[in-house]
Amino acid sequence: MTYVWVGVGALLVVGLGMIVWASQTGPGRSGRDVSARRGRQTQIGALLVAVSLGVLVIAYLTAPRP
Repeated sequence: MTYVWVGVGALLVVGLGMIVWASQTGPGRSGRDVSARRGRQTQIGALLVAVSLGVLVIAYLTAPRP
């Protein structure tokens, strides 16, 4: 079960990292605007964060109570 929580944590960190990375301003390596790629990267990051937080909420709500 530990591997599951490590995986969920990794999804959360990668998703947040993608959002932060995409929010950086400036041109791409080729010098042209890369806003379309950054927009897609933000969407994927947001999806990963939403999935990982959803898993954590479901796990919390279904956990056995003492």
